Formats: sequence, C-alpha cells, structure tokens
Amino acid sequence: MKPQVLKVFINTPTWLTVLLGIILLIWQFFQGNLPQNIQVVFFLSLILLTGIPHGALDHLIQEATDKKLNKKYYFSGFIIKYVLIMALYALAWFWFSSLSLLAFLIISAWHFGETDLEKVPKNALIWSFTRLVYGFYILAFILLTHIEEVRPIVNKMVENQTNMMIFWNFINLNVRQILYLLGLSFTTIFIVAQSEYLIKFDKIRILRLSLILILSAWLPLLPAFALYFGGWHALCAFDNIHDYLRKDHPDLTFKLVYLKSLPFTFVAIIFLCGFILCSNLYVYHFDPFPILFIFISLITLPHLLIAHQMNHDTE
Repeated sequence: MKPQVLKVFINTPTWLTVLLGIILLIWQFFQGNLPQNIQVVFFLSLILLTGIPHGALDHLIQEATDKKLNKKYYFSGFIIKYVLIMALYALAWFWFSSLSLLAFLIISAWHFGETDLEKVPKNALIWSFTRLVYGFYILAFILLTHIEEVRPIVNKMVENQTNMMIFWNFINLNVRQILYLLGLSFTTIFIVAQSEYLIKFDKIRILRLSLILILSAWLPLLPAFALYFGGWHALCAFDNIHDYLRKDHPDLTFKLVYLKSLPFTFVAIIFLCGFILCSNLYVYHFDPFPILFIFISLITLPHLLIAHQMNHDTE
C-alpha cells in the first residue's frame, strides 16, 4: 500500500470501514453469499476492537467532566454507579423484556444521533429533536433492511411476547413506508433546524457515512451492524473522546487514548463471557447473539449518560 494511501486510512479510519465493506460485498457477489463463520468473525472483530473499547474510556471522560465542573472524582464511586445502572437494567430485561428492548432502541437512537450530529448549538431543542429522529432513521435503516434476520433475534430477546410480536408484524408489513416516513421526517426537521441554527457539515464525512449505509444494506445483518456500530459510530466516538480529553492533555495521542481503553475492554470481555456462560446455563434454546445484543444494551446505558455529559460540555 502506498504511503499516501496508508496515511489517508490512518488519519481517517472510517475510509478503511468503507474499504472493508466493499471487500465483503465483492466476496459476496462472487460467492453468492458470505460464509456464516466470516460474518461472525467480522462482527466480533469490530465489536471487540472498536465497539466495546470506545465505551471503555468512560472513567476518563467522567474524570475530565468532574474536573471541568470542579467536582471531586472518585473512581470507586464511578465503578459502583456504573455497575449498578447495568445491574438494574439487566433486571429490567429479566422482568420487562419488551419495555427494555424499546428503551434500548430509544437510547441507541439518541446516542447515534448525538455522536453523528456533533457540535450543534447547546440547548437548541430543534437540534435535539433532529438528533433523535436521525438516530431512529439510522437504526431503522440497519434493522429493517435486514428484517428477516432481525425477527428471530427479537423473538428471543422478548420471549415471544404477544404485544411485541403484533407490533413487530406491523413493522414487517410496512418496512418501506416506515423508512420513507422516517427519512422524510428527518429531512424536514433537519431543514427547519438549519433554518434556525445554521450548521456546516463535512460533506466528505457525510459521503463516508452514506457509503457505509449503502454497503450495509447489501450485506447480511451481522457485518452490516458491525460496519456502522464498530466501523463508524465507535471510531467517530473515539475521535470525539480524543478531542475532549486533549483539552486537558494537549500531547495526548489517538494511539494512547486507544491503549487507555484496553484495561476496561478486557474487563468488559470477561463480564461478557460470564454473561454468555450464565445465559447458556439458564436460558432455554440458547442463542449467543440475542444475549450479545442485550449485553451491548447493558453497557450502552451508563455509557450514554457519560457521553451525553461530554457532548453537552463540548457544544
């Protein structure tokens, strides 16, 4: 690989995501389909290399935020609060799986919107609403363009609860209409938000995101989700976190930020393995992927709260 090309991938790693998506799509074109083991390896690789690590810096974000607010930072208190939120949400999944799934979709939509639509005016309600609608559109696009693969996962996550199945069947029958409606809603609210608070967006960044979404629509669910979550969202979040932490530590490099994420990444992986092991013992018809998505939801909730503080502070 030429040095200039390598430099582009180092400076803008989401271009590498685009390249990986193209390679998978070409492979799928000539093979007829992607082997299941390749899908799983690609999915787990991005989740473990970027997806989980971008949330493993929350303690540093909280410490920096407390410093800016002139508050005393207690590491032990941070850990207790973090684990308690996860534990309460895990209990909610056990007792109220449908509501917990709905909550996961809402917080994921907000988190995606807050990360992708960065640097919008502070306390501008119209932009907050734009972020939420955008996040729902992104989430819906990834899930509903893979509706057949999503259905069995949702069934196992909510244990075939009747009300959720009725709602899901309605979505299944109206996929195109829902995507059109969300797309139109986002476009409309975005234009209104721009008319009130004009924001300049990086057109090349939008191009990269668009390419990733287009590629994801033609790939199976696991690599499609990994492309956006691990190959876009997590990398963009790393960039935001790096900028945030560098305000107090100007010499902090992106490499060092990533290295600082590794200890808690390993802890999260250990918890994930234990979570899957316990589920294998007690869950009827065990399937690791619904369990994995539930685990992602558990670590997403406290991460969202901390990321929101960071994003609010930088707006």
